[in-house]
Amino acid sequence: DDDGEDEERSRVDVARRALSFRPKILEMQGAISALEECAVPVVAAVHGPCVGAGVDLITAADVRLCGPSAVFSVREARLGLGADV
Repeated sequence: DDDGEDEERSRVDVARRALSFRPKILEMQGAISALEECAVPVVAAVHGPCVGAGVDLITAADVRLCGPSAVFSVREARLGLGADV
């Protein structure tokens, strides 16, 4: 059945695409870890929306200052996934 083979091939392609994104994810995680490991105190100032990787970034700071317009969103929670914070 050709349809079954095409479906299997498309699933493999999705997996390969996700795997090819891994180096970029590791680079971003390294940047956030570097902030966390910084020898001097790190202050994060938030004005307006702070979403996704922005939330990850400010959790690595020693101090977080938020203005009255600051709004935070971790979209993974809405999808029922565990956030990587």
